[in-house]
Amino acid sequence: MSLLNDDLLRDFKEQKEMIYQQIELFDPLGTQLRQPAAVRLVSKGALITAEIICYLLAAGSIAFAVFMNRIYPFYILSEIRTDKSYSNLGWQNIEYFNLAIYGLVGISTILFYLIGRCMRQIRLKNDILHVAGKNMKELVAQHLRRKASIEIIEQRHFVELPPLPYEVADVNKVPNPGY
Repeated sequence: MSLLNDDLLRDFKEQKEMIYQQIELFDPLGTQLRQPAAVRLVSKGALITAEIICYLLAAGSIAFAVFMNRIYPFYILSEIRTDKSYSNLGWQNIEYFNLAIYGLVGISTILFYLIGRCMRQIRLKNDILHVAGKNMKELVAQHLRRKASIEIIEQRHFVELPPLPYEVADVNKVPNPGY
């Protein structure tokens, strides 16, 4: 029976140490993950707004590429391409310039789309961090309740019990018989 008691006492003390270590680990993490709801909503709203703006800019860039020949300063590109009076510039140079303009519009379209996707991923990661912070807070609360129950049990029973044989005596706690 004493072997069972020793094992139960050892397990109880190991649980106590584990609870204290986990509280030390989880409490700062939970505090950092949790932020006020107003800050989270503002940043979520800003991310959604930025995401929508980036998608609209990407769609606008595509529309710009389609209607470039009809927009004021850019209709000159089609005129340079078709008008014979600009042939002294060189046919290849005109084509390369035209392709460069369309290439820039295409690259800007791709970049706006990629920025929008990045904003979406950031928003989704923030949602995951919010859930993790909420769960971490609940976990710390459970650990604190367990710590309180361990301390109550320890105060109620462990004052009467002798230390386990495997525990090393602390030099500062051993009374000095010569003093």
